Amino acid sequence: MLKTTDWLLDPSSCPGFQRSEVVARIEKGGHVHHTEHLHVIVPERYGLVNITNRVEEVLKRSQVKDGLCFVSAMHITAGIYINDAESGLLEDISKWLEGLAPFGKNYKHHQTGEDNGDAHLKSYLTNHALTAPVTHGKLDFGTWQRIFYAEFDGKRQKRILVKVTGLV
Repeated sequence: MLKTTDWLLDPSSCPGFQRSEVVARIEKGGHVHHTEHLHVIVPERYGLVNITNRVEEVLKRSQVKDGLCFVSAMHITAGIYINDAESGLLEDISKWLEGLAPFGKNYKHHQTGEDNGDAHLKSYLTNHALTAPVTHGKLDFGTWQRIFYAEFDGKRQKRILVKVTGLV
């Protein structure tokens, strides 16, 4: 079973962020559909990292004033969720996930030669995507809400999809 020291828990940033890539943009009659991929390599196998600032940068580039922002982990061993950016809570979440899907257990998935059965289950628990409202060009969140990328099989190239759609 992992300890919290085995996790990268960053309440304020996304270590391993490499770049943002615009992959699509459609503008028509005051509407915009803007899509970017965030490229990351989380430097630990497990991590809960705050990507709110990165998503807000995409939102700003989109120029959408009113609409929706969709964020998706494009991998089956990662997740996306909204919660408070408080370090104690990140420790609690990592302990909770580890308690439900512990590393090192003999999962049937490991019979395929993989060693990441727990990562698939942890991903299932955190969900793979979220949709957030956009109002006046900003994420319309409560005071403490932040977007987190949950990595359960890191140390390799991953992408996060951010799609913003709405009125400019």
